[in-house]
This record gives sequence, structure tokens and C-alpha cells, in this order.
Amino acid sequence: MPRLVALVLFAVVGCAFAPPPPVAHVRRGPAFGQWLTPLAAMPVVCGRTTMGCLPGYLAAVASATRISLEYGGYRVVDTERINAELQQRSTHTVETIAGERVETEVTGVRWLDLPPEQQRALLIGLGIKGVFRAVISMGIPHGMAAERTVTATIAITRLVDEQVVVQVDCSVPTGDQHSEAQAVELATRCALESATLW
Repeated sequence: MPRLVALVLFAVVGCAFAPPPPVAHVRRGPAFGQWLTPLAAMPVVCGRTTMGCLPGYLAAVASATRISLEYGGYRVVDTERINAELQQRSTHTVETIAGERVETEVTGVRWLDLPPEQQRALLIGLGIKGVFRAVISMGIPHGMAAERTVTATIAITRLVDEQVVVQVDCSVPTGDQHSEAQAVELATRCALESATLW
């Protein structure tokens, strides 16, 4: 009997420390099932609560999502490349009393500076069929372990009419279960796998 109690206690304690699996919520829109390529990948952004949403997390999610999309057969156009097309960089040499100095001047607009209707018109002109967005949301820390919930949201919309192809939210807790960086990675992977795009 004491052995049975010890086994039950071990099982209960072991279950208490097992991290819960990521939770995904998948929404398939009216455009689901359409192959929209090339995709314009928008910059990854932080959700409403930006506390703890580090630039390194955004860069990691951008890299992981773009690699996954390209591996799945999509052609991905990064909006940072569009910035390069919209802006012109000129370099010239200026003579001063102390000697020569090279100055670089950047003219034109950035992608993010354009109003949405101009962004959309530019993408259509480039032959883009869909838009990919990713958002990382960091919940408010709570409890003794300062646990928070990290949610990765990915979405693909059809460019011509902005109809949703698929949107996935995937949440992972931090604290005793995972570090923030691990939670960001797990939530992103969960969202990509749950989208079932390929």
C-alpha cells in the first residue's frame, strides 16, 4: 500500500511540472485553399502589450516564418526590399578646410511611410498575390514566477480583396515551464504547423 501511495504521489508531482502543450486557434477564411504566391511579408510587430517584446524576438520570428514559407513553396517578398526600391541613396564628396568628407544622402519614402492604399497599389503592381503578417504578444507577468503567456499570431490574406486565407493564434506560457525566448520559438512553430498551408 505505501508503494502505491508513493507511485500516485510521484505521478501527481510529475504531472504538476509538465508544461502544458501549446494551444492553437485556427481560423480559415473565405480564401482558404487558394495558393497565393508571391507573398509580401510585412514586418513582424509586437502586440498591444509591448513590455518584454524584444527586437531579437521579432527578428527570430521574421526569420523562422520566412524560411518556413519558402520551404513550403511560397515566393516571399520582404517589405524591407521594397524599401530599397523606393529609396535612392547618393554619395558625394565634400571638400572642407580639414580635408575631404564623404556624405551619404537617402531620398524617397519608406514602405512604412506610405498610406495603406498606396502600399496595396504598389504590391499589386509588383505582382504580389497575398500578404503575410506575424504578431508577437507578451502577456502581463503574474505569480511568483512572473509567468506570462506568449502568443504568436500569423495570418495570410488575399491582396486583391483582403479576404483571410488563414489566421492562427498559438499561446505558450513562460515562467517555470519555458524561458521567454523558448516560448516565442514554440508559439511561432505551433502557429506555422497549425496553419496547414502546405
